[in-house]
Amino acid sequence: MKKIALITGSRADYGIMKRLIRKLYSNDEVELCIITTAMHMEAEYGYTYKNIEADGFHIFKKIPLYINGTSSETIISEIAKLSVELSSLYEENKFDLTIILGDRYEMLAAANTSVIYGVPICHIHGGEKTLGNYDEFIRNSITKMSNLHLASTYEYAKRIVQMGESPDRVFNIGAMGVENVLTEDFIGFQDLCTKLDINLSEKDYYVVLFHPVTLESKDNNIHITDNLLSALEEKNCVFIGSNSDTGSREIMDRINSEVESNYKHHLFTSLSTLEYHSLVANSKGLIGNSSSGLIEVPSLGVPTLNIGNRQEGRTRGSSVIDISGLVKKELDVAISELDKIDTFDNPYQKNNSSELAFKEIISFLDNSKGIKKDFFDIDFDVKGLD
Repeated sequence: MKKIALITGSRADYGIMKRLIRKLYSNDEVELCIITTAMHMEAEYGYTYKNIEADGFHIFKKIPLYINGTSSETIISEIAKLSVELSSLYEENKFDLTIILGDRYEMLAAANTSVIYGVPICHIHGGEKTLGNYDEFIRNSITKMSNLHLASTYEYAKRIVQMGESPDRVFNIGAMGVENVLTEDFIGFQDLCTKLDINLSEKDYYVVLFHPVTLESKDNNIHITDNLLSALEEKNCVFIGSNSDTGSREIMDRINSEVESNYKHHLFTSLSTLEYHSLVANSKGLIGNSSSGLIEVPSLGVPTLNIGNRQEGRTRGSSVIDISGLVKKELDVAISELDKIDTFDNPYQKNNSSELAFKEIISFLDNSKGIKKDFFDIDFDVKGLD
């Protein structure tokens, strides 16, 4: 039996991988060890590890990091704590594969540990670009440490090969988050309102999810947040809590203050994937800078207003409006433009993404040769280097 360590640190990555997790969890030839850490384990972010348990999965190891702030120093400390805890776990267990999704800072600790202990890595959602965040550097670092790559588009798969990864290790499976949207049984709108204890009308509110842009100044993040809150002052909105990236606490302080003083605004620290998708599906649009606005929301037939540079470089369809957020009047105009969008193409959509991922993982386990790999060279000329 093969033993897999699957590391999840947030509501987002768990929600994306849920169908894949269920396939691996129910396979008799695999022992899936779910390891929860980071935001999952914090009251401030909703103790979302409980969602995993509520879905019927046993958590192999819980690693709280006791997040106390969102400063750069705090985040480095969390990476160090997680490295130590994972080292002990990998010392005690012989894993055959580590599964990591994306580019959050806690996943850098997971990748480092896996490499040092000689455990191959399956990386999901590599090859993407988010030029406004340090996630960009983390994602590409994890790509070079990984042995199996499950990309969400053909463009991203090509970029992974361009980084020196052999094409026989790279697969375009589409985005599993899109598969979730296409196959979920959404919660009825009135039932959702009752469950969340809010009073809203269908297609008469916006969902707002805004994270910090970590390669920009705190002042710039706050300026955009203030403009956004001003533009939304008279509109019905449901805000979803930000993640634990550098500077997120300052953003949430402003959002909390606004929600407390505005009866049209509601705030949820965290929602399950099903609740979130059900809420967005009945809204006038998603506003903010979440990757879900580019990857998943178009398949809900709902427009996205993408603000700032957090998602700069990421592939998007025609239902996404991009705006800097630096000028409040531009935000007013862009929000009004959401009503005019009626085309919802999605470059991340592919049939049976979780099944494709499952098959490639099982095939890799059956044929794995460890972590050693060669650099895949592409023949091309670069002026000025000769």
